[in-house]
Amino acid sequence: MASVSRMTGLSPALLRAWERRYRLLQPERGPGGHRLYSEQDLQVLDRVKVLMAEGRSIGEIALAGRKGLLGDAPTAGSTLSRSSRSLLWKQEQRPASSASTIGTEMLQCRQRIVSAAVALDAGTLEAALDHAFALVSPEVAVYEVLEPSARMIGELWAQGRCSVAGEHLASAVFVHRLQKLIDVGKPGTPGAAIVLCACFPDEHHQVGALVLSYHLSRHGFRVSYLGAALPIEELERACDLLSPKAVYLSVTRRELYLIHRPRLLELLERKGRKILFFVGGCGIEREDPEVLKQGGRMWPGQRSARELSLDFLPRD
Repeated sequence: MASVSRMTGLSPALLRAWERRYRLLQPERGPGGHRLYSEQDLQVLDRVKVLMAEGRSIGEIALAGRKGLLGDAPTAGSTLSRSSRSLLWKQEQRPASSASTIGTEMLQCRQRIVSAAVALDAGTLEAALDHAFALVSPEVAVYEVLEPSARMIGELWAQGRCSVAGEHLASAVFVHRLQKLIDVGKPGTPGAAIVLCACFPDEHHQVGALVLSYHLSRHGFRVSYLGAALPIEELERACDLLSPKAVYLSVTRRELYLIHRPRLLELLERKGRKILFFVGGCGIEREDPEVLKQGGRMWPGQRSARELSLDFLPRD
């Protein structure tokens, strides 16, 4: 494994993960149990490196599959030398990464992402996020790395330990990654309920709403993400056009919730009997009796999207 790792610049952990999780590599085993990489394996690695250099995530690349990557592989200009390709690289037998090892690497990824945000180091932040998505499934990477990292960076910003620029840098990276995941993911189940996700008026922090959109799409719902700072009247217009089963609104600041609360209550009075409304985020410190009275439900920001109970998912 050390030889291929040195030649490609890819860590042994990544090579094992891409073999096990994505089936991109298909090495044979030698008499001593070591891996024997073929010419095609090296072509796949070569192509993956090119695509990652172009900004593609490993989860997105893996959708093409091994055959797709081989069919798309360049015939010349390889990043691996021709002399190196003439060999079948041997790797020493090593046990697969244990759950504890993966957990440690996820923790390290979170720490690197947060530190990179504070230091305004976009390259390190992207690399740490790429590493997490290469080691585990996109769902695990979102819930175990991206979402908690975003929460930690937000807390540091509130404490004055992370600049506005650092928080914006991390948010932009997270939003871009989440949007790609939603775009390349499977569409909602045909005939499934439509749900709307959006941010409160004047709310520009989209990470929470996008994580929730990803979560709901994973449950088979047809998600329409309406973006940041959506005026209440535009939300009502979308409800009239799409007839959603549920609406999820995200707000990160208490003052924004209080400013727009009267318009929200008016909307609930008109639409709350036909549509389920969920209001959540760090701006929700406690349940609002008036919202509950109108049939709305509250989702405090301390809860992650993954922890939503079945009661917070719309029923067909």
